Amino acid sequence: MKLAELCNTSPNYIAEIEIGRRFPSLSLIEKIGRELNIEPYRFFIEETEEYKSETDEIISLFSKLPDQQRLNIINRISSSSC
Repeated sequence: MKLAELCNTSPNYIAEIEIGRRFPSLSLIEKIGRELNIEPYRFFIEETEEYKSETDEIISLFSKLPDQQRLNIINRISSSSC
């Protein structure tokens, strides 16, 4: 009920999304992700334990890099995805 309120939609609509009867718009997916503190793309991937541990390891290694190196990596990823 709280999630529905935060996303400005009805609790019934959220319930129907949860059981797969309804499919939210992109803007609602973004709102739900923001309220749950989840990146929206995560709703579309299946996380296995192996995937989660690999991701956690990458994030851990990335966070230990100096700021300038992290920024360079982010810039390279951003420019290559356009």
